[in-house]
Amino acid sequence: MVESTTVVSGSSPPPRKRLPRILFILFGSAALLVAIAAATAPWAFSNAALRAEIASQIRHMTGLATLSQGRAVFVVLPQPHVSIDDVSFTDPSGALRINARYLKGYVRLASLFAGRIEIASATLGQPDMRIDLHGRPMPPDSVIGRAADALPATAEAASADEARLGIVTLVDGRARLLRKQLSPDVTPDVTIDAINVTLDWRKPGAAAILTGQAQISGETAAIAAWIASPAGLLRGQQSPLSLKIDAPSLSLSADGGLASMPEWQFSGNIYAATPSVRAILERAGYPIPLPGPFGDFEASCDATVSARSAVLSGLHLKFDGNEFEGTLAFQARDPTPVLSGTLATNRLSLQAFLSGFPSAAGHDGQWNRDPFELSELGSADLDLRISAAHMLFSHFEIEDAAFSVMRNSSRLELALAGAKAYQGTIKGRVTFDMGANGVGMQAAGAISGADLAALSFDAFGWPEFYGSLTGTANLESTGASMSELMRNLDGAAQIDVAQGQLGGIDLESALHRIDKSPLALLADIHRGRTAFDHASLSLRFAKGVASIEEGKLENPSLWLGYGGSVDFGERGLDLHAVAKPAAGAAASGKDDSDFRFDIVGSWDDLAFTPDVRGLIRRSGAAAPLFSQQHDASKPLVPNVDGGQ
Repeated sequence: MVESTTVVSGSSPPPRKRLPRILFILFGSAALLVAIAAATAPWAFSNAALRAEIASQIRHMTGLATLSQGRAVFVVLPQPHVSIDDVSFTDPSGALRINARYLKGYVRLASLFAGRIEIASATLGQPDMRIDLHGRPMPPDSVIGRAADALPATAEAASADEARLGIVTLVDGRARLLRKQLSPDVTPDVTIDAINVTLDWRKPGAAAILTGQAQISGETAAIAAWIASPAGLLRGQQSPLSLKIDAPSLSLSADGGLASMPEWQFSGNIYAATPSVRAILERAGYPIPLPGPFGDFEASCDATVSARSAVLSGLHLKFDGNEFEGTLAFQARDPTPVLSGTLATNRLSLQAFLSGFPSAAGHDGQWNRDPFELSELGSADLDLRISAAHMLFSHFEIEDAAFSVMRNSSRLELALAGAKAYQGTIKGRVTFDMGANGVGMQAAGAISGADLAALSFDAFGWPEFYGSLTGTANLESTGASMSELMRNLDGAAQIDVAQGQLGGIDLESALHRIDKSPLALLADIHRGRTAFDHASLSLRFAKGVASIEEGKLENPSLWLGYGGSVDFGERGLDLHAVAKPAAGAAASGKDDSDFRFDIVGSWDDLAFTPDVRGLIRRSGAAAPLFSQQHDASKPLVPNVDGGQ
């Protein structure tokens, strides 16, 4: 058998007992409303009196003059407040002007019962603000002005710091910030839209807290800021500051100290991250004077930042897949800003930087004829010094590289002070003078003891060359495009290779067989290798064409001489060579035959052509077909026998 359980609850009071409590609440509320109405009577029935009182309150706290021709009403419920339409504010100096669609000023109840209006918080609807960042908008006879003018650690400062301020909320506002022209590339004015923020600043000596969001360049950003001592900051002292901005294109946080004298300056820690620092800086009017996307950017550092300069120390920097440590400094110097610094990295890939350059070759396989876009580099000066334990440059790998990037006005200089590459050393310098009609280039470089096989394979995909490479080059050119630069090359170069091999051809075997079976050489000429002790050539550049001077290759039993030209403008090669037994081998009675061949064509389609007629003449059966007079009067190859 299941028994039910009875739940006993507390009994409700009889209706007669509840009635006095309800009446008390009703009469109390009515009395409160009557008291408020009585207290606000001087303003509730007079728009002029209400506007005058609110203007007096605002003038007392901020020093701003208030003007309104719109409707002004006092609203009791749900919270006592004043509502004024079409209101304007301005300071005597004109540094701050605000035109708002409406003002709602929420008042303190205690002050109402004392017969006066005291605003505790205010809301401005659709304020349109014009702010001169170099002006002083708060007059000295306002609460804020008196706090700013009081000497630190005085009785006047202590008294001024305890005066009442309040809370201000901006709804759907717009601000135009006026600043000085720092450089030709920087737009002086900044416009901020869709401002929805709240400033909580109860007293001049209390902390000020700003929260909300705003829209800059069409992008909404959440903003949170805390200033520990605004009054001290206004007096020229330093105040702790915390700032955080979160937007799709930028995440920024700063913690440190803010000072206002002799100019605004922040010192502390900064962290920033953005998908594209180039886009952020260009939006601010500071285009990066270097190629490359500068994407996936992240930085943390100790910073000292002012309106015209920034010093970043202890910097940890990431972008484009690279990581750096070091220091950077920026100065908004007239007439052009300058960026300088020293950076170090364990691994540096220049692939992203190179992607910012136009392709050297066009769609037709020739040099690119498109004019250089020099305006994309901006006008900032540079003085950057970078060291990299490992550096990847196109297909080339370099170690222990120390290089600099310097730009002064229209001159850009890239200098590699020294590096290890392909088991050797390398250094070089290239300077670009950028003008209205194009670019003037000067380049000098040297390489010593490099592995020719690895270098030639990475550079051209040619595995046929071996040896220890040493060389120097001094070149110059001018042009408005890559095609013009290559067609106007002038200068000289010297190349030497020691203890090497020439793959794809066995010249010693060819010389031994040329009299026995000359025509058989055509079938297997490309088999084998030719070892040598030393090879060298000199190049003399003139208008894009490099003449080969003193080209030779030697080993104890072979001498190879070659000449011709390399057309850098047309990307072509015209080389003629003759191989002979070395002088010592010929003197010992060995065969003194020679083997001649040409290498001609475009760089992408070179053709190796032996002296077929000479080989046929050496054949006993075919020799009568050729006239000796014809051969003497019309040599098949130019004279490259110098030195033999």
